[in-house]
Amino acid sequence: MSKPFKLYLTIVLSLLCFHGYSQRLRADIAFDGLFDNREFKKDMFPQTIYGMRIMPEIGIDYATTDHGNHSLMAGVSKIWEYGSKESIDPDIILYYKYGGENWISYFGAIPRNNLQRQLPDAFLYDSIAFFEPTIGGTLIQYYGWNWQTELYCNWFSRQTETQREAFRIVWDGQVGKKVIGGGWFVAMTHFAKPKEPGHYIYEKFQFNPYLSLNLTGVLSPELVLKANAGVLCSLVRCRKEDNWHSPTGFLGDVQIGWKMFDIKSTVFAGDTQQPFMDDPEAGLLFHRSDPFYNHTFYNKTELGIQFVADENVQFGFRWNLHFTPDTPIHNQQLITVKYRLGMKKTLKNMK
Repeated sequence: MSKPFKLYLTIVLSLLCFHGYSQRLRADIAFDGLFDNREFKKDMFPQTIYGMRIMPEIGIDYATTDHGNHSLMAGVSKIWEYGSKESIDPDIILYYKYGGENWISYFGAIPRNNLQRQLPDAFLYDSIAFFEPTIGGTLIQYYGWNWQTELYCNWFSRQTETQREAFRIVWDGQVGKKVIGGGWFVAMTHFAKPKEPGHYIYEKFQFNPYLSLNLTGVLSPELVLKANAGVLCSLVRCRKEDNWHSPTGFLGDVQIGWKMFDIKSTVFAGDTQQPFMDDPEAGLLFHRSDPFYNHTFYNKTELGIQFVADENVQFGFRWNLHFTPDTPIHNQQLITVKYRLGMKKTLKNMK
């Protein structure tokens, strides 16, 4: 057993013996199953992702006299890809959480399912999100009466002789919970050099402010009707040339749902968003967003059916059609299973 794992095991066991004030033992488990068959054409890479991920956590919740709530959680994230003989090492989950009446802060290796909002494909490729289910860094969230926002730093690569230092700072939020509202996504990605010479720094800023219309439940209690429209723009450079690229375009979507069925159409039109996609020094590792947004036009039409959708279990199928210029239709079939279970128990006779 390695020394880091022994230390981690000691921390986990310490949680079970932790003494404090008004304590509760907490245990959570998240399970995700995915079948993602991507029948892509031309410049888009076809592949099939078929596997599962499990993320158990255990820890302590406790309150203090200043009405603050503390949590210390530990666990692991383990992924299995069916048919693969290459084992994927588990990732450690270990974070401290402290919050008040309207805000929460996290520090550590934090599961993405703690985010208020997941990043859209234009900011984070869904396959990266599946294989990197944790955020390494700091997360701060605020909940207002009619708005919410969060800010976090994800340090996803440490500098070595051959590996780059890389991190991303994200700020997102939304205003309005009724018919008319809006929101934003802002991200800064810093892709620094490794220690060995001959490399350059890459940087990217992304902005997506938008307006939203939500008529869900207005026309019919079971009818979902949503629309978003905004701008997607980027500022990207490599310090070798020190020339900023500023691709800009329109990004919007419409979603209609009724009972277990829904249709969603997303449209992007404008400049290609990934100017260094073909650069072997940068590529997808730097951009981290869906390569479909490296086209001047992109439409994603999703046809979905949700067989089970409750507080703990979601099980559904989606048929996605991707349209890009001068290319046959890209076809994708997805089956997703999500299971969430949490347990809290008050620990008695502890002072």
